[in-house]
Amino acid sequence: MLSLNIDTSQTNTSVCLSSEKEILFLLEEKNKKPNHCELLSPMIKELFLVSSMKVEDVTQVRVNVGPGNLSSLRVGISTANVFANFVKIPVYGISSFLTYGFNCEYNYKNLIVVFDLKNKNLAYAKFSKIEKKIVLSEYDFKIDLNNFASIDFQDTTIVGTGREMCKEILKDKKQELFMGNENFVTSSKFLHNIDLDYNDKLIFRESPLSPFNTYSFVVNEEN
Repeated sequence: MLSLNIDTSQTNTSVCLSSEKEILFLLEEKNKKPNHCELLSPMIKELFLVSSMKVEDVTQVRVNVGPGNLSSLRVGISTANVFANFVKIPVYGISSFLTYGFNCEYNYKNLIVVFDLKNKNLAYAKFSKIEKKIVLSEYDFKIDLNNFASIDFQDTTIVGTGREMCKEILKDKKQELFMGNENFVTSSKFLHNIDLDYNDKLIFRESPLSPFNTYSFVVNEEN
């Protein structure tokens, strides 16, 4: 298997080639603001040049479909759709929830991945470690702040772009909370190790792919 992986869900542009076992070649461009339209296609071209691999060698495309900045997602998803259609290979859309869920290190049994939407709404997914497996235990892809505060946060680490908002919402909670790594940034390299049969609510196969979210997403820009 040779997979082309694309992530434009936030401000960074990230592409890589991976085998079933490892990342083979990775290119990333860190940006303070989304610039994917100018960067993505040249980066994919460069990826094949530095790897000495051919487009025809790729057997699948994986792309982060969000939640994320809607305009940014469209650039990555459109590129993935066109590439897969040209080479006649399958394209898989993988939710941002899984890039965190499978790749974040966390201190407690449960992990809540939360994204800050506009208009005082959040999107979240809660994962639990059960016998070394990561299980999706609950989710709500559009929830208001009051309902979010009523979730059981026992033995939970919180990550995602909604992490800072959670601090304010949950400041009166008596449960022990741990705010995870604020520097964790989604990347194309986090797509290769995700089981494509994991969950049909978070992995998409219907071509052409569309963004996970149709609402505007709050991007935390770097200082």
